[in-house]
Amino acid sequence: MTEHEDPLFFNVDISNPIDNALDQIEISASNVQLKEGRAVDPVTTAALLLKSRAVRLEHFQDRQPEIDDIGWHILLDLMVSTNMEKPVAMHDLATTHNLAMNTVSRYVRYLSRIGLIDKDIEAEAEQKAPLKLTASGDVLIRAALHDISQELANF
Repeated sequence: MTEHEDPLFFNVDISNPIDNALDQIEISASNVQLKEGRAVDPVTTAALLLKSRAVRLEHFQDRQPEIDDIGWHILLDLMVSTNMEKPVAMHDLATTHNLAMNTVSRYVRYLSRIGLIDKDIEAEAEQKAPLKLTASGDVLIRAALHDISQELANF
C-alpha cells in the first residue's frame, strides 16, 4: 500500500508530549548509552537510518512487499505499545504519526486483512478500539528488527 504523501516531513510540536515519540515510549536520548569513545554525528545517524530502511525493505521484499514506511511505523508503534501494555487505537496512530484518520483507517484495514493486525472493533467505536499485532505480525516485525540489528552491528 503506497501513500503519496511523504510521512517523514510534517510539522511536529516537540513541546507537546503527544507529538514527541520519545515521550510516548518513555525513554529519552539521555538514556541511550554509546560505546565508549564513539560519537554519533548527523551524517552517521543519517547513514544508519538509510541502512536500516534498506535492510527493512529487503527483508519485506519476499515476505510482505506492500508494507511501506507508514505501514512499518504503525506496526512498530503496535509492537512497542504491546510490550509496554499500553493500548493503541486508530485515533492514537493518527495523532502520533500526524496522519488523517481516513489514511490510518485504510492502513489498519489493509494490515488487518493481510493478518498482521488484530482489531476487535464495533462499528460505532472503530476509532477508539484497541489494536494489536497478531502472532504473525509480531514474528514479521521481530524478524525484520533482528535483520536490521545484525546489519547495523557491522556498520
